[in-house]
Amino acid sequence: MDIIYFGNGPRGIHCLEMLIEKKYGICAIVGHVGDSDVVKLGLKHKINTFQPRKVNENNFVSKLRGYSSDLFVLAGYNQILKKDLINVPRLGAFNLHGGKLPEYRGVAPINWQIINGETKGGCCIILLDEGIDTGDIVEQAYYDISENDTAGDVINKQLKLFPPMLISAIENIRRNKLTRVKQDLSMGAYYTKRYPKDGRINWQKMTAQQAHNLIRALNGPYPPAFCNYNGERYNIISSRILEEKIMGSPGRIALKRGNGTVVIAKDKGLLITKISRQDGTKCSHKIFKLGNDFE
Repeated sequence: MDIIYFGNGPRGIHCLEMLIEKKYGICAIVGHVGDSDVVKLGLKHKINTFQPRKVNENNFVSKLRGYSSDLFVLAGYNQILKKDLINVPRLGAFNLHGGKLPEYRGVAPINWQIINGETKGGCCIILLDEGIDTGDIVEQAYYDISENDTAGDVINKQLKLFPPMLISAIENIRRNKLTRVKQDLSMGAYYTKRYPKDGRINWQKMTAQQAHNLIRALNGPYPPAFCNYNGERYNIISSRILEEKIMGSPGRIALKRGNGTVVIAKDKGLLITKISRQDGTKCSHKIFKLGNDFE
């Protein structure tokens, strides 16, 4: 089984390390342009590596065709492969997707699952087609998302699930025993790219639960949730839902607690437990004055 591996980030590294450890045949590795962790790992193991700016260019497609590969594996790779490239490997291409399908197609599924308040998350492996996350599902696993789980927590849960899922999918396709489940796209949705500006907390429009979900959804390797105070931007790193109901004007700094500051959302107060300045440096809750507002 000759595999060409496309990857990036923790998922890309974790699964590539596992394939190398189990001595699967990796004939080439394709990473992002710049400082690529999967490329570094490939060079360490003397595997041919590539970092194309445009993965679908004819010259690069021809180069990969020369490997006569059996399978492509995509893990965290962010360029969309087109038909000519998808058709290069003999058995097709697997894409490791970080959301449950068909509910969460598209970009940032880990973040969107938490923002939407999901209590059960998913990740899956699909056969790549010309759509965006529309291919047949060959492996899917689920996990619990607790009230205070962050994006970082969910990433760690997925990193434990993906390697055995990938081994199962590879062995099944090798033995011609792959189970394919066609997606009912009418049952799901396509989610678009998130931008750093989307992390702003709107205290007037968001409930305490919605603000809490946004904060923990961006707690990880992402630009954090934020709001302004006295004309300066502050990152909101963590929060907790209060059992008691504290009411007031949305955005108002209402109370101080030993473990944080209570800020009023649209419906009630939310406890902010960790906050930093825009540059990431720590700051004390003492600088936030009762009766002042977060914007």
